[in-house]
Amino acid sequence: MGFNHFDEKGNAVMVDVSEKAVTSRTATAKGTITVLPEVLTAIKEGTARKGDVLGVARVAGIMAVKKCSDLIPMAHPLPIMKASIDFELNDEYHQITAFCTVKTDGKTGVEMEALTGVNVALLTIYDMCKAMDKRMLIGNIHLCEKTGGKSGDFSYGPQQPVIAVCGIKNSGKTTVLEKLIPEIISRGVKLAVFKNGGHFKPDTPGTDTYRFLEAGASGTLFFDDHQFQISRKTLPPYDELFAMFPEADLLLVEGLRGTELPKLEIIKPDDERSPALPEDKVLGYIAENAAFEANVPVFDREDVKGIVDYIMELYESGALKGALV
Repeated sequence: MGFNHFDEKGNAVMVDVSEKAVTSRTATAKGTITVLPEVLTAIKEGTARKGDVLGVARVAGIMAVKKCSDLIPMAHPLPIMKASIDFELNDEYHQITAFCTVKTDGKTGVEMEALTGVNVALLTIYDMCKAMDKRMLIGNIHLCEKTGGKSGDFSYGPQQPVIAVCGIKNSGKTTVLEKLIPEIISRGVKLAVFKNGGHFKPDTPGTDTYRFLEAGASGTLFFDDHQFQISRKTLPPYDELFAMFPEADLLLVEGLRGTELPKLEIIKPDDERSPALPEDKVLGYIAENAAFEANVPVFDREDVKGIVDYIMELYESGALKGALV
């Protein structure tokens, strides 16, 4: 896909949208700022020296939305029908997440307006609290979703294709994945694998890092000259987890049945609890035998080549995209 903000001579231009139709468009963006615990407390209790931090940041973000075309050189001036800034506070991570939603009826979208609003809201929080904390960290700014326009709707998900292999407890997910992983890698695909489970411990009892965690550390990082391992007691958002493996071509997830990720479900035909998901929520089933009937593909769990052939077909077609929540 080429850039459309340059003419045939390479000069920067504002895109000509005069021939485009006016449609209803929305966009939501988000970003976070990490602060010291005492800063978050001051913000929540309204004791920050400069006053109502979130109230001022909300107004600043809305003002920034309306000024977007003055700040971003090639952004079109647009009639803003709605601009809102909302915040979520996370005591565990000492983070504030800002959300900006913008609506218009126009010939081009409001993604830049939403992103500008988030940035300025977060910068305003920094400005109002910098006397207490100059090491505040702003990050994870991205477009969450947008609707309308020629390019259609968009919902933020993993950058790479991803497929979740799910099923009820003891359905054999790990066993199946053990067989799929080497077959997928043999096709020349760089693979990262995630596991979601309810029995996780952040480290192995008896190790030094386990002792650090037991002593009260919120996380540890163990490394040598070639690799590292992170253990944390708390979970960051899924998008941050998936972003930890930018080198991977494909992300394979065990679990996350409740998300809108593309899924294959492993089922046992003799188990009355299976399948857990209806056919319109899965790309296929993996059963103890292929006699299980469905209107989506069904594979025998021993048919590793057939399952991977199907995954590669989906991978190459671009079908392995999906939302995280």
